[in-house]
Amino acid sequence: MATNAPRTRLKGPQRRELLLAAALPEFAKRGYEAASLGRIARAAGVTRTVLYDHFASKHALFVDVLGSEQRALIEHLGAALRSEGTTEERWRATFDAYLRFVQEHPLGWQLLFPSHPPVDPQAQSDWRAVRADSNRVLAQLLAADARRAGLEPESVRARALFAIHRDGLTAAARWWQEHPHVSREEVVDAAMAALWTGFGGLQPS
Repeated sequence: MATNAPRTRLKGPQRRELLLAAALPEFAKRGYEAASLGRIARAAGVTRTVLYDHFASKHALFVDVLGSEQRALIEHLGAALRSEGTTEERWRATFDAYLRFVQEHPLGWQLLFPSHPPVDPQAQSDWRAVRADSNRVLAQLLAADARRAGLEPESVRARALFAIHRDGLTAAARWWQEHPHVSREEVVDAAMAALWTGFGGLQPS
């Protein structure tokens, strides 16, 4: 039976969250250039005019979505890196946290680690800035472990090792997406065998 009860009007922050949620799959699946503000507005159940009330441009919306997913990833990894246990145990927990993010936030991971980064110069610059900021935060979290291994965190050697681990985990995640029958634990074991070996060999005996 139809009613004439008025629909609940969403408050500004709630509508903004709806827009961010609608924008994530659009940017992650289609890429920055092909993303459509019209599709995002329709998915959020608003007009383009309402969308522009919250975000002045596609670029502004992209930056907000990118930042939101970066914070979620850092939260996943930070909790693991701050956990108790040996360095090896923390690194295993961190590898697992990264792959859990891939599993639980596939669109967020796809946005942060796209096969093809944005071509638009401004969007590409912001994407690179987010990646650089993530690397900076993770390097800070890894600093104590690096020093125990005799590495100065800001040294070329340490930065290269961090980059190898980051890119190795990204490659493992891409492989895992193509082999979804493999368990996360098995991928973590493989990542530890490949990536911990180099860093673990630096640990004091």
